[in-house]
Amino acid sequence: MSDTDSFPPFVLRPPFDDSGADIILRSSEGIDFRVHRLVLSLASPFFKDMFNLPQPKGEAETPVISMSESALVLDRALRFWYPGAEPLTGETLGELRDTLEALILKYDMGFLVPVAKSRLRAQMANDPVSVFAISCRHGWRDVAIEAAKTSLQFPIRDLDLDSPRPAHLTEMTADTYYSLLVYHLECASVATSATSSLKWASYPDDYPSKDCKMPQCALDREGGTREFANEQKASLRLWHANYLKTLGEILGRTPGASPRSFELLALPTCVSCNRGLTRFSAALQAHIEREINSVELSNLISESL
Repeated sequence: MSDTDSFPPFVLRPPFDDSGADIILRSSEGIDFRVHRLVLSLASPFFKDMFNLPQPKGEAETPVISMSESALVLDRALRFWYPGAEPLTGETLGELRDTLEALILKYDMGFLVPVAKSRLRAQMANDPVSVFAISCRHGWRDVAIEAAKTSLQFPIRDLDLDSPRPAHLTEMTADTYYSLLVYHLECASVATSATSSLKWASYPDDYPSKDCKMPQCALDREGGTREFANEQKASLRLWHANYLKTLGEILGRTPGASPRSFELLALPTCVSCNRGLTRFSAALQAHIEREINSVELSNLISESL
């Protein structure tokens, strides 16, 4: 069996089988898409300029334009915008990348940029680094910044030699990727600092055990003395110190992780301390978010876009 036998043959579907069309776009493997010259001219300066060129005498009744795109890419690209075409659903990020490459960069259909950005944002939660790369490729700073911030929820600096080479590495320059890693490192630094130093927190307001009256908590081993804001010092419960240590390790890899999502890492002894933990983790999360927002991402990627 050949490689092509493992894939079903491409089936041309409406509206690209219109017998009344006045132009044919022929895919790289010879599939003919029957479309209308006026529609292409209105959508793309590329096609408008092409159709304004003098046409050779003796032209066929329906002129044919040979395209470099495959039928699958051409079909997706046309269904992205062509009037009357049913849009495709469930596209992969790679398919969207190929579609945008053709529509935006090659055929200059700038009017599609808002829709293209929306489709990219829909993929951001699953693969923010690839979305970042594609956005940088098109010069879309707003989406690139959103993707970079979303990437903080992933351990993108971890290297797994058993995993395949990340596809996004082919989508951006080394300088662009380096800028993203620098941003990730700076955010990890401010996030972990919030767990190693509590000078951002007020005592006793942000002290988890301030309302605890349980004897068993008083007997709990201490987790060391920490300095709070205004040079206030207090001893931490062991569970609190362990929580901060483990959370710091997590934030070092994924600085966008939510401290409130990891409250189960701590095992407070009583209900009062549990309430205090919820209050503390909320304050910690707000502080980390403020610190991360102060990292100048726009400057880091200014050379890339």
